[in-house]
Amino acid sequence: MKLDARGRISILELVVYLPSFVVAAIVCRRHGFGRSSGCVFTLILCLVRIVGAGCQLATYNDQSSGLLEATIILDSIGLSPLLLATLGLLARCADSINQTSSTQLHMLYFRVIQLLITLGLILSIVGGTSSISSTGVYKVQTTSQVGVILYVVTYIALVLMTLGTIFNATYLPSGEKGFVWAVLIAMPLILVRLIYSLLLVFHHDKNFNLLSGSTVIFAVMTVVEEILVVLIYLTLGWMTDAASKAVERPIESRPWRGTRAVGNGPRGGHAMRRGPIHALVGLAMDSRRAN
Repeated sequence: MKLDARGRISILELVVYLPSFVVAAIVCRRHGFGRSSGCVFTLILCLVRIVGAGCQLATYNDQSSGLLEATIILDSIGLSPLLLATLGLLARCADSINQTSSTQLHMLYFRVIQLLITLGLILSIVGGTSSISSTGVYKVQTTSQVGVILYVVTYIALVLMTLGTIFNATYLPSGEKGFVWAVLIAMPLILVRLIYSLLLVFHHDKNFNLLSGSTVIFAVMTVVEEILVVLIYLTLGWMTDAASKAVERPIESRPWRGTRAVGNGPRGGHAMRRGPIHALVGLAMDSRRAN
């Protein structure tokens, strides 16, 4: 079957993301796969787009519901690695700021955002697996809508995190300030990508359909944005030195900034790790004192 405009976009994605995947792997090796969460998620996005383009091209020879669902899922989950990569960059900035500033950017906030993005990803996958009827008709599922709403919430949270980082940018080493600029440039592009997802699941228009919608709109509001963000983050990772192990670690393994207390008990004077509930209570008490 002759390739249409959507097929040519898939070819373009392969041309862009195959070398980007190699570059992302090199960048991750330099920064550390276990610590550079932003780089890792950029690598994952490249892989998702490579597999997604392959699935889309395969639909020209096989119109089975399973292959169509795989194509829809891979197209719809692109926001997750974009948001997680951005979160990873902001978390690295927060760790650097926390080393020198008395104003602590609590890792609790980052963990909550990471959890919401993960939930959005799961709901998007669940929605995609049941979006194709037995007759091959695409229908948006409620789970997909809830997933996109979670993406909106996390995007707003990331904007607030970005503002908090900007206000404390003077505490960042000169080599780390590029991360702030990269996020500032990427956030409007991610917003356009997010708006497309919102229109896709809530605006019942023939132009916003993953299978038969406008190819021009899809390319302008999704493909271009994702490619630009990937290129920005890969360029940043290539030009930036790796962070020390004490500064950059996966969000889930980082200490709860500002949640250690000095005790006079048997461990006299040693810092005692508090759990997430204590962290929430501590944040509430800090807010009350501030008022």
